[in-house]
Amino acid sequence: MVMLQPELRNTWNPGTARTAYYPDMNDRLRIGALAARAAVSVDAIRYYERIGVLPKPARTPAGYREYDTAALNRLGLIRNAQQFGFSLREIAGFLRVRDAGGRPCQEVRDAARRALADVDDQILALRRRRADMRRTLRRWDRQLAATPVDRPARLLENMSAAHA
Repeated sequence: MVMLQPELRNTWNPGTARTAYYPDMNDRLRIGALAARAAVSVDAIRYYERIGVLPKPARTPAGYREYDTAALNRLGLIRNAQQFGFSLREIAGFLRVRDAGGRPCQEVRDAARRALADVDDQILALRRRRADMRRTLRRWDRQLAATPVDRPARLLENMSAAHA
């Protein structure tokens, strides 16, 4: 059995999409601790606050940010949504609706459908590019075979416009 250091117990695992962090609700985290537990940078947290995907935290009398555990869960949600393919702009829109008491479920579903269509388009473009690259390699093989050993084959100069 692996024993975690006390400060690492009950932390959110960023590699597990459905993992949530539910420690004592009195836990307060400063920005560095939140960043470490969520495996994001401090700058990312500040940026998320600026664009509205992460609510602005309470401040200590000295001005330090103090986050509750909901912020850690929100960062997990943001990461999972980004990994799925949603942009931060889309995520911010979904969360604004949800934070205002709305239900953005259909908007999320529609955006996911569009993201899948974009991935399908990218896959098609990559397949076409792969076929072009294979054709170029075959052409280069013929060109190299026909080029004397003491002369340059000028492969790059003979690339088709499809590869430029």
